[in-house]
Amino acid sequence: MKKQVGGVQARKTQRTARAALTSTALGLATWLASGTALAQERPKRLELGVYGGYLFGNSIEGRSEPTPSQPDTPVLTSKASIGSAAAYGATLDLAVRRGAFAEISYTRQATDLSLRVSDGSQYRYDLLVQYLQIGGLMEFRTPGAEWLRPIFGGTIGAAIYSADDAGFKYEEGALAMIFEGGVKIRLAEFLGLRIRGRLLGTFITDQSALLCVSGGCAYAYSGSVLIQGEVGGGAYVTF
Repeated sequence: MKKQVGGVQARKTQRTARAALTSTALGLATWLASGTALAQERPKRLELGVYGGYLFGNSIEGRSEPTPSQPDTPVLTSKASIGSAAAYGATLDLAVRRGAFAEISYTRQATDLSLRVSDGSQYRYDLLVQYLQIGGLMEFRTPGAEWLRPIFGGTIGAAIYSADDAGFKYEEGALAMIFEGGVKIRLAEFLGLRIRGRLLGTFITDQSALLCVSGGCAYAYSGSVLIQGEVGGGAYVTF
C-alpha cells in the first residue's frame, strides 16, 4: 500500500515538474517573441547613403572693375559658364522623429569653366566644385504602399570652387542652398533606393574673385546667384 501511494506521489511530482517546465518555456518564448516584435517596430535611427547624378551647368555674367592690386584694369563685360558633368557624394541622416531627419551631405563635381570677355579673349580651365551641407529631410507615407516614400528636403552650407590650370590655382568658398524632391524605394528592412532631383543655388558675393582669368584675378564679378539643377539617385542602408 505504501509503495502504491509513493508511486502516485512520484507521478504527481513529475507531472507538476513537467507543467512548471512547460509554463516556463512558454513564458520565455512569449517574452522573446515580444522582444523581437518591439525590435522590428522600433524605427531606424540612422541612414547612410551614397549617390551619383548629373549636375547641369549654367552661366553668370558680370563686369570687370579695377582692383587695388590692378587699378588700371579696363571695364569689360564677361560671361562665365560652368560645364555640365557627373557628380557624386554621400549623405548621413539622423531621425529626429518619425518621418523627419537631420541631414549632412557632401557632393563633388569635376568640371570645367569657360570665360568669354568682351575684348574677344577666352579662357578655359578645370574646376572642382564641392558642396558641404546641413539641413533636413521629410519623408511621407504612401497609403497602400509602405515601400514607397515621397521625400522633400532643404540644406544650407558652403560651395567650394577650386580652379587649376597651367600652374594657376585658386580656391574660394560661397554660400549655397540646395532643395531636393524625390522618392525612397524600400527594398528590404535595412536597404533602399533614393531617387532625387535637386535645385542648387550659389550666392556669388560682390567683388568675388571666384571666376578668374588664367594668370590673375583681374575680373571681379558683381553679386549674383548661380542656379543649377541635378538629377540622380543612389542606395542607402539603415541602422
